[in-house]
Amino acid sequence: MRKAILICVLAAAPAAAAEAPYFIDISSPAGLAGYGAQNVLFSDLDGDGYPDVILGNTWAGRSNALLLNRPAPGGGRVFADFTSTSGIDAPAPSSGTRTADFFAVGDADNDGCPDLFSGKYSEFEKPRTDPKTGAILKGPDGRTLYEKADDGQRSELLLNDCRARFRTVAASGVGTHAETTTSAEFLDYDNDGTLDLFTGNWYKEYGVSYISYPSRLYRGLGDGRFGEVTEKAGLLTLPTEGKPDSSRPVYGVYHCDYDGDGDEDLLVPSYGRQANRLWRNNGDGTFADAAPATGFDGDEIRHGRYPAALKREPEPEWRSHGNTFAAACADYDNDGDMDVFLGDITHYWAGEASDLSVLLENQGPRKGYAFKRRPELIKRVHTAKAWNQGDMRAAWLDFDNDGLLDLLISSGDYPDGQYLRLFRQVRPGAFEDVTDQAGFDWESSAGVAVADYDRDGRLDVLAGKSWMRMPADRRTGKQPAPALFHNQAGGGNHWLEITLKGKGAGGANASAIGARVRLTAGGRTQTREVLAAGSAGTQAGPFTLHFGLGKAARAEKLEIRWGGRGGRTVYYDVPADRFAYAEESSGELRLEPAAKPR
Repeated sequence: MRKAILICVLAAAPAAAAEAPYFIDISSPAGLAGYGAQNVLFSDLDGDGYPDVILGNTWAGRSNALLLNRPAPGGGRVFADFTSTSGIDAPAPSSGTRTADFFAVGDADNDGCPDLFSGKYSEFEKPRTDPKTGAILKGPDGRTLYEKADDGQRSELLLNDCRARFRTVAASGVGTHAETTTSAEFLDYDNDGTLDLFTGNWYKEYGVSYISYPSRLYRGLGDGRFGEVTEKAGLLTLPTEGKPDSSRPVYGVYHCDYDGDGDEDLLVPSYGRQANRLWRNNGDGTFADAAPATGFDGDEIRHGRYPAALKREPEPEWRSHGNTFAAACADYDNDGDMDVFLGDITHYWAGEASDLSVLLENQGPRKGYAFKRRPELIKRVHTAKAWNQGDMRAAWLDFDNDGLLDLLISSGDYPDGQYLRLFRQVRPGAFEDVTDQAGFDWESSAGVAVADYDRDGRLDVLAGKSWMRMPADRRTGKQPAPALFHNQAGGGNHWLEITLKGKGAGGANASAIGARVRLTAGGRTQTREVLAAGSAGTQAGPFTLHFGLGKAARAEKLEIRWGGRGGRTVYYDVPADRFAYAEESSGELRLEPAAKPR
């Protein structure tokens, strides 16, 4: 056990006025004006300690922007465009002009610098159909006609030179398949100290059948190359419909250690009203679907019936679940195990068999880590008869530093009251919708990312916007632009942020993805897990863990369970209001103060 190493003292920041909103949009002074963004991502790409930004724009074409977090003249922070220099859209030698559909972040070669998985959505096997009959069209030679020709572009792995300049890895092994890849996460599934990659795929021929591509697992080789192990790991699903081993369409993939055994598990929410999958890591390189046994697959209403007025035939049982996008994993109730919020799209006309968004509360070891559905905790109110609910992204954060996690839900794609919403945990297990007090007023929200971008000890929110189904008279500007919501919540609560660095092979991976930290302060113990910065449709943020400490001026105990083959490190009496950096190899804990308030 090691004592914390004290560096310097932080002067307390002044509290915001009581009547002020919790957040204010500073996207324009922060340098984000003029950009479009649906998908957003925070990550410290150049190693200066400040989170940088990647913006993914899908409106009227596709474009990406990489902006570095820099000091602003006169104080504060501003984002500077580094896109052309970064090479994030530089093509592989054979693929010509290229723009990634999304990115996922992780240190693939263990050099201490975050790399990028550059994902491509390839829909080249969808046949053309007759618009009146739905029949598949064929050419004069009798061959099937397809909607899109294969453009040769594939997913890539981009290595960072530690200055936010990226190069494509030749023969990386991640671009073998031309599939409808929507999402990806880095994790160390086999605990060898090297990051692996899991990718999520969607329908093969949307609108023609329910056939989907399998989601795939790639084992990291440690140098930016990967080898596919989907079948070996027991994850290869089949091109069939409605069977237990059928492939299912997904918009986002997630990981966390839901059963606390030290192995990262895979959370795979499913679209198309199909059952979610929870791939439990067996610890021997293989996985088994624990969703039915734990209640992760969906709720108990599976009759598939629509409201009588629709006069529509019921769905089969396998199509009586949810259109689940988000699976945000965190220990919301501070009992030491991981809970999950599932975010779903549903509609008034879909009937009760269509699953709603819900908080799944982990019941712990006594009940086999099964989940209890707690719909009463996050209350959604629909006053209109014809309502939609587009909860496609979600993120946990302690925005007010009181030691209780709050929930951010990003709703969009329907023009009937879909907003970025904040649910504050006002006391253990009790949430209150504080969207009005938050000051967002952010309609048709898209991707969200959470980080303390200016290092003032308070978590900020980066939000994309969607114009999907949004009438022209409800749009502002030339394109759906992002918002950067700066946190100005008062209250005088303390905090501690910790960034971990694993030693690589033989220990935790350099990003420490999968490591778990338990912090005790003021008589409360909180548990956080280092999760990968996500991808399209998922929460995306840096690898830093943020703890609110309430009125406690120090953490009595800080315990790290390193991932991989690493052990545990314990620190005592760590002062609050610091940025802490822990290295597995040396055991050192380095502390830095917050930035001076603007």
